[in-house]
Amino acid sequence: MKLFVSIVSHLHHSVLINLGTMKELAEHPGIEVICRDNIPTMPLPLACEKYGVHYVCNEAEYGFSANNNANFQYCLDNLGMTPNDYFVVFNPDLYMLKKSINDLVSSVESLNRDFYVPNLLLDKEEFMFDDNIRTYPKFRNFLETYLFNKRSTMLNRESGLIDSKLCWASGAFLILRARLYADAKGLDERYYLYCEDIDFCARLKKKNIYFHYLPHVKATHLRRRDSKRFMSKYFWWHVSSVFKYSFGRKSFESKKSVLR
Repeated sequence: MKLFVSIVSHLHHSVLINLGTMKELAEHPGIEVICRDNIPTMPLPLACEKYGVHYVCNEAEYGFSANNNANFQYCLDNLGMTPNDYFVVFNPDLYMLKKSINDLVSSVESLNRDFYVPNLLLDKEEFMFDDNIRTYPKFRNFLETYLFNKRSTMLNRESGLIDSKLCWASGAFLILRARLYADAKGLDERYYLYCEDIDFCARLKKKNIYFHYLPHVKATHLRRRDSKRFMSKYFWWHVSSVFKYSFGRKSFESKKSVLR
């Protein structure tokens, strides 16, 4: 069993190099790291070669879903990923200690589940939880968040009580059995950015597939919250995805994906 970690860089070369997590992941014997350069930047292929990371660059820019699906296909075609291996969607702005990487691999091996979600935090001191696990939103929840900063879908993670049947998990960090990702045809590429993870978890939920939470596997998410910058392209991507998820998802007859 191996973990194939999918990282997509969108001008994240300095973050990936300075954080050192990509290097730590690649050094683990049970992990293969694939880094896709959405906007090719010269320092990144040099770093990947040094670290033993599989580097792939795009000829054109693609969204979050398309890039991770392409990495999945690359693992199948070039790296010998098997159905029982794990495909890991991993944000470039995540920081993990070597201990937590070891905890991840050992937990996946011993528990033998198909779908895992780790414990994401917002600071290295572990004072603040990330909101990477939330209850499924209605359209009004999106509006309440934008207009009143009301975060009704957030969970009290300190209680440790998480019902994965009621929750979705952020695409910042997901660990899935390769056959599960393939059966679901990956992430829906009609979402350029945002909400593809909600849609993905909702589709798995229809098949009675839920994530297993790993509270002891920790990573720090150094997020920027670009979608909160009003009228930015990230804002409009978020708005577009919210409408697709809220009103267009049921009308999709077939999912768009590069996966065969």
